[in-house]
Amino acid sequence: MRKFKTKLVLSLLSLMVVLSGIVSLASAAASTVTVQLDGKTIKFPDAKPYYENNRVMIPVRFVSEALGAKVSYKKTTSGTKEIRTVNIELGAKKISMNINSKNVLVGDKVVTLDVPARLQQDRTFVPLRFVSEALGADVKWNQSKKLVSISTGTVVTDPDPVAEAYGKFDWKGNYTKLAQKVFINNMKIVNGKLTFTLPEGAEGSYEATNGNGTLFEGGKTYTYSLSDTGYIGISLIYPGKTEQEAYMIYFPGSEINYNPKLAATVTNISPNDVLIFTHTIDGKEVAGTLTEVQKLAASL
Repeated sequence: MRKFKTKLVLSLLSLMVVLSGIVSLASAAASTVTVQLDGKTIKFPDAKPYYENNRVMIPVRFVSEALGAKVSYKKTTSGTKEIRTVNIELGAKKISMNINSKNVLVGDKVVTLDVPARLQQDRTFVPLRFVSEALGADVKWNQSKKLVSISTGTVVTDPDPVAEAYGKFDWKGNYTKLAQKVFINNMKIVNGKLTFTLPEGAEGSYEATNGNGTLFEGGKTYTYSLSDTGYIGISLIYPGKTEQEAYMIYFPGSEINYNPKLAATVTNISPNDVLIFTHTIDGKEVAGTLTEVQKLAASL
């Protein structure tokens, strides 16, 4: 799993700004996770599952209710501190968890999680495996398909198809405004160096393998050696849309631990090129070299 922590010793404020920018970009281009319950795909109409510390985090309401559980929320205050609690109940099984706390009450026992419940995009996210198993379901993970399979013991005879998890580079539907500004008459490789100007209105960052990073500014030009390791993230938010156009740019030799096939592709590209990674509107992961992507961009 990619590490999204950035250690810039500037000031507490600048550190927070850089870190939040890099996290948002990485999440925007992160792998799409499919969650199925007894072979049927669970729909997430707004906020989508994401990874945190090798855990799949899911909006708790949709999966819990698909399992037949009831979900309720409670907000209390203690002095100036606001406490938000999520309660999940399925028959005699009861779970109570506070937002941002690793300690969860399961029945009358306290369980410590690797990742606490989070509040993201007005949805409460929780570790999928923990909640599903606490409610009596079995959970399996398919790395190549990015598929979480939850089973209640029901025989599956007609499972929903799962979109291919990886493929040849393609655009994300009609989301190509950023592509036109980045890959046409902008990003280039000369004498072993990658140079580009971040378009105005876009967000961008660089994170090295060792965790150090830089947050970009719109309108400024940046240059990196192809011998660098890590990735560059560039994204554009479309006003009024829930989708983002986002690209991850990997240098040759970069380490990618969360996707073995993509990692192999990076190591096999030319030392004079970089790999561009994104995902299509149907959630399929796609990647291509800068040379290939620029040829495709010419027809936009």
